[in-house]
Amino acid sequence: MIEDFTIKRIKDAASIVDVVGEFYSLRKSGTEYECLCPFHQDRHMGSFKVSPRKNIYTCFSCGETGGPVDFLMKHENLTFPDAIRWLGKKYGIEVEGSEQFTVKPSAPHTPSPPLPLLQLPPAMVKRTRDISNDNLCNWLRSIKWDGAQRARIDKVLNAYMVGHSKDGLTVFWNIDEGGIIRTGKMMKYKPDGHRDKDSIGNFGWIHSRLFKAGKFDGEQWDVKKTLYGMHLLNLAKHATINIVESEKTALFMSICYGGMARNLWMASGGKSNLSREKLKPLIEQRRDIFLYPDHDGIEEWKEQAKLINYPNLYVKTDIDKEYWRPEDGEKADIADILFRIIQGNERVESTKVVGDVLEEMAKENTALQQLIDTFELEKI
Repeated sequence: MIEDFTIKRIKDAASIVDVVGEFYSLRKSGTEYECLCPFHQDRHMGSFKVSPRKNIYTCFSCGETGGPVDFLMKHENLTFPDAIRWLGKKYGIEVEGSEQFTVKPSAPHTPSPPLPLLQLPPAMVKRTRDISNDNLCNWLRSIKWDGAQRARIDKVLNAYMVGHSKDGLTVFWNIDEGGIIRTGKMMKYKPDGHRDKDSIGNFGWIHSRLFKAGKFDGEQWDVKKTLYGMHLLNLAKHATINIVESEKTALFMSICYGGMARNLWMASGGKSNLSREKLKPLIEQRRDIFLYPDHDGIEEWKEQAKLINYPNLYVKTDIDKEYWRPEDGEKADIADILFRIIQGNERVESTKVVGDVLEEMAKENTALQQLIDTFELEKI
């Protein structure tokens, strides 16, 4: 019998990334890793996730989940004691009988051929382009913009191909750098511009709806998701890229600052959706990339930037550090902060503050002078 103390030592030492990595090549995806699921005939990369933080694996397709011991018992058909002995051998913790195990990869997993990527017809986008009654778009129009900013609103909404679904959701079309429509993200907003998280069906993906409606066979196609705004990349060949978390923020910042030809705003679509794979088209073009994380995501994006390891990638926190206030909330982003300033009762003074912030930042970082030159922000 293996002593409880030894079992605890081995479980504490065992890393799910190490264990799964003994058998399969793992691909970094945000803060997690992924590979094709070994427990079913998986053809969709992204279903099987390995989380170093939780120390578990999960397949969102077949439902298999567990830690290092569970993986070995399932994958290698081991008993619990033998799985503990296998791990003891790997991590150099003495367990009687562990010498019988040789820790080396099993026969390599042969994945099925990759599925073709889903492409949606342009007509589908056109059918959503009536945004006259869209809550988010109307909220953007209601903001106390100056004249130059107000003149940009429709131009920005058209450039980003913002849509509106029949059931009242804003559609953020996911279009890659080649102009291919991959899918669309749908979110419901209240008239005040906040997410409507309480109503039924307040979030969804176009490809998921098509699959449920029987419009395409989800087992025969794979779905590629890109950064929101990626389709504008080649229309702004020399632009610095600014990446925020939410699509709403990308729209707000583009309206607020303008100059899309020199500074293009994109969105990752979520804190955990930033990866080198997503940035690949930008890296291949050697673009300068500025990351603007939400208030609660600064440290996570700093760590992710290190993992991405691209020399022209910078994490910007200046506005957050100097102008974030508790009333903005822990999840506030730079758009929330600037919106508060723009909408404040002391609008004239607040507008000066925004200009002063940018000038102070430019003194320390000359690259941001390009932003100021193209902001068209009036000083009063």
